[in-house]
Amino acid sequence: MKRTFTFLSVATAFCVVTATVITPSCKSSKSTTSTTTAVSVPDKPSYAVHVKPIVDAACGTKCHSPAKKADGLDLSFYEGVKDACEKHKLLASIKHESGVKAMPRMAPQLSKEAIATIEKWINDGYAQ
Repeated sequence: MKRTFTFLSVATAFCVVTATVITPSCKSSKSTTSTTTAVSVPDKPSYAVHVKPIVDAACGTKCHSPAKKADGLDLSFYEGVKDACEKHKLLASIKHESGVKAMPRMAPQLSKEAIATIEKWINDGYAQ
């Protein structure tokens, strides 16, 4: 019984320390009154300024590079990304929609901002 009490005391102390030391640093400085968070998207996203950095960080320099071309896709250049959007359901993949492979594989889903930026870039006509 003494071991259980000691273990519970240590576990309780750990929880108290975690709640008072670590949790406040995780809080956002922004306060929201709603469960819906606004997503910041550029007015006129372009491939070079907005989309390429997202794709390079998530897939264009890793799995879908000129050297690897996973699933036959090279996402390291404008035409490759545009083609993936038009013919290979890139947007559906990064949104993790049913019926397509969720991308990036074995990694967290892209941020809402990143997905919204790519979606706006597509809907606005693929500005370079």
